[in-house]
Amino acid sequence: MSRVTLRIQGGRLVCPTTGFDGIATVDLSGGVVSAVYPGAAPAEPGATVVDASGCVVAPGFVDLHAELGEPGGERRETLADALRAAARGGFTAVCASPASDPVNDSPAVTGYLIARGAALAGARLLPIAALTVGRGGERLTEMFTLREAGAVAFGDGGQGVRDSALLRRGMEYAHAVGCPVFEFPEDRRLAGRGTMHEGPVATRLGLKGIPAAAEDVSVWRAIALAEQTGARIHLGPISTRGAVRAVRLAKAEGLPVTAAVSATHLHLTDEAVAEAYDTALRLRPPLRAQADVDALWAGLADGTLDAVTSHHCPQTLEDKALEFALAAPGAIGLETALGLTLKWAEASGAPLSQVVALLAAGPARVLGRDAAVQVGAPADLVVFDPAGRTRVDGELLASKARNTPWMGHALPGRVLWTVVDGQIVHAAD
Repeated sequence: MSRVTLRIQGGRLVCPTTGFDGIATVDLSGGVVSAVYPGAAPAEPGATVVDASGCVVAPGFVDLHAELGEPGGERRETLADALRAAARGGFTAVCASPASDPVNDSPAVTGYLIARGAALAGARLLPIAALTVGRGGERLTEMFTLREAGAVAFGDGGQGVRDSALLRRGMEYAHAVGCPVFEFPEDRRLAGRGTMHEGPVATRLGLKGIPAAAEDVSVWRAIALAEQTGARIHLGPISTRGAVRAVRLAKAEGLPVTAAVSATHLHLTDEAVAEAYDTALRLRPPLRAQADVDALWAGLADGTLDAVTSHHCPQTLEDKALEFALAAPGAIGLETALGLTLKWAEASGAPLSQVVALLAAGPARVLGRDAAVQVGAPADLVVFDPAGRTRVDGELLASKARNTPWMGHALPGRVLWTVVDGQIVHAAD
């Protein structure tokens, strides 16, 4: 047995995959979990010891929807910034959108991302490869070679595939190579040039709206194709009550459909745009009405929604310092996702185990993986204080970008340590 190199002791281990919830000591060695002791453990000379008393120890969080800037968007954010921000947020793995420049549609780009991510301190980088060449929606990528290069899923990153026949073929090929398809649920023709949710608030502000139907139609199409092809399809982030209803019905039929929601969309509605008129609230999908937020909460409560995602999308100050309709959409979220999920749990009465399930176990299952703290599992863990508070401060954020509607807010929870491959990649203070 390898010598224990890191011991996390005295914390409340919460692992939805195994069902364990109690005080435990976790030993790590050789990049894996080597032992889990309920309660205390005998002394281990030479091991680095993390005292997690009063804290939660959990499998590392996995983010399904993040744009990481590099390559091509380094002015917005670099991979070093993004992976460091992810670690500060408790994420040990981050799925990188193919919406880069160049687009991740070739083994060369996929290989670059994996090699570059491995060379940096912080979370693991899991590349999502483009479903269509150049994300152009006209020709499928070489999925077999992309999977061999390390792609974990396929999708066109922040835009849906317009051609239903092409999407169907893409799902069939992805199914053959054993990877899910990530579909951004928006019918671009219905969405048009809208900038916020279509409804009374948009009318009052004189802004073009994006109807809920633009999302609902796309979700129903994806479900129909999943039923026909048997392919796994992941939808997200979703934002409408119609989308939640559709996913709930699909799951009741046993279809291979999963869905995620952005942490920010759990707490803000289109009324926030009217109140602040802040371009930090210019998002895709847009902030919806209260009835939609209520449906998202219900979808989390009954298991319809599999994951909460950061939907991290860094933008420069220049790209946000414009009129609302002209500003680039998106907000950073890797460092606020835990706090916003805990905020939802506090308000809804959900247990901590569900918070961990939505940030770790659920997203991992979407990728066909396990997120667990058990012997032999990868040594990817997070230790956080659920009673702590984290102030969103521009001077303290690891992300290069500052576009967040939560700037200045104090959110529940504080990540104290993040461990990737048995190594501490983030330690508070």
